[in-house]
Formats: sequence, C-alpha cells, structure tokens
Amino acid sequence: MSEAEGAARQAQNYAEIHFESRDGEQIMEPLKIFRAISEEYRIALPILNGYVLINKPQHLTRTMTSEPAIIKLVYAKIGSLHVYHGLVDMTGELIPLHNGDRPDQVAPVKLPDIDDDHHYYVMADEGIGDQVKDVDQYQPVDPAAKTSLVSLTAAEKQKVDRMERELSQGDNESILNIEDLKRELEEPAVDETGDPGHDFAADQADQSIEAHQSQYFDDQPLNPTVSQPTDSQTAAKNTPTTLLAQALGLICTSLAQAESKEEIDKLAESAKQLLVTIRTLVKLNQ
Repeated sequence: MSEAEGAARQAQNYAEIHFESRDGEQIMEPLKIFRAISEEYRIALPILNGYVLINKPQHLTRTMTSEPAIIKLVYAKIGSLHVYHGLVDMTGELIPLHNGDRPDQVAPVKLPDIDDDHHYYVMADEGIGDQVKDVDQYQPVDPAAKTSLVSLTAAEKQKVDRMERELSQGDNESILNIEDLKRELEEPAVDETGDPGHDFAADQADQSIEAHQSQYFDDQPLNPTVSQPTDSQTAAKNTPTTLLAQALGLICTSLAQAESKEEIDKLAESAKQLLVTIRTLVKLNQ
C-alpha cells in the first residue's frame, strides 16, 4: 500500500445507524455509512415491515467527523384500530393497519360503511373526541397506539356530551358502594310515576356519589366488598353494564387499600371514567 493510499484510508470514518424499539431493544442489525472526513452524508429513514418510525434525529444531513457517529432511529410496532357501532357494542370490529409509503405513517384505511345518520368519532381517554372527516382515507393520529372509533348519531353524541359535562362539574371523585350501584343500574329506567323517559338509574347513581362524597379523604379506611356471584348468576348477569360495574368494584377495593394521595387520585379518576361509560350504557339502552 502506497503512502498516499494509506493517508486516504485514514481520512475516512463512519456513522453507525441503530434501529431500536421504545425500550432500546435492537430491531435489526445496525448499518454503517462510510465517508471521507468532512464529506456530507444523509441519513435514510427506511420503512420496516410492521413498524412505524416514532423518533429520529433533528438533522438528517450531516458531515463526517474524525470520530465515529452513533445514530439511533426508534420504531414502534404498528398499533391497532377498533371500530365500535354504538356505545353498547362491547366487541367492536378490528381493522388491520399496514405500512404506508412513509416510515412514520400507516396506509390509509376505509372505515366500514354506516348510514347517513351516523358519524365516526375518536374515543379518547377523556371521552368522545373529534369527528372523523375522511372515512375513506382514515389514518390514526398516532399509528403506534390503540385507536378506537365509535359510530354515533347526532342525538347520541349530544347525550354523551351532556353527561361528560355533568360529571366534570363539581367533585365527583368518591368511593362508591358497588353493590348498591349495580342494583341501581340493573333496575328498569322507570321512576315511581311510571314515566319511562325519566333517567331513574342515573339519578340513583348521582345520589350514591353525593352520599359518599364526604368519605373520600376520611382518616378511617373504607372497606367496600364485592360479593362473588355463582356460575348461574354470572351467566344471567354477564352484561356489559355489570362487567363494568364489577371492574369499578375492583377499583373501589384498591382505593380502600391506597395509602398516598397520588395513588388515590389516579384510582378515583379511573373510577370516574368507568362511571361515565356505565351511565352512558344505561341512558342509551332506554
């Protein structure tokens, strides 16, 4: 090897591209880019089958330095898309998502056909979100997340919005007597006058909230209990409402055992969100 060839080789360096998951696990073997020192190069963003790119360097065009460069591209598995036809649909319909023509997006999907009276809405943690505008070319905002959509009429959407406003007003974070709540939710939505349009179950749920309002931060711990149904009772009452009520009971039990205010606040927020769903089911079933 001549002296000139040796000097040219010493004047080169490399950048190593790592492909990692959120947890730092390697998805595929690293790739190396070799360039002469001071030469410009650009980082490519490949599409990995079954993954979407969620984090990349701010600058993709770089200059080779005298030290090797380690560059990380972070990918996450493609998320899921569930479509629910009404709030009483507890099973939903899974819509497969696939790689698109960009590494950070999935391919657009056509949502199932619905009649003109219904519209699709995004189901967010805080409730029913924005309406989906393009049902023929829908793309989730976060392609790596679990996205849920629900089809509702304008009247159903107004009911949900009204209940969310009602539950967001005042202090509704309380420990509920789950057995009383379950019995109230299972009663027919008819008041003492026989008026089927009156939301009797929702009124009883409100009374239950008020009755336990002062117990939230008591010094003495509460010990709500949830009775275990027999197999025949489970088969008879295994409805979406009772299943959600049972889940609420587990949260109430955890609340009684919680020690820190932060833990209590988180559990109470979860209980409140479950209660929103339970009351929605009750009202939409009237």
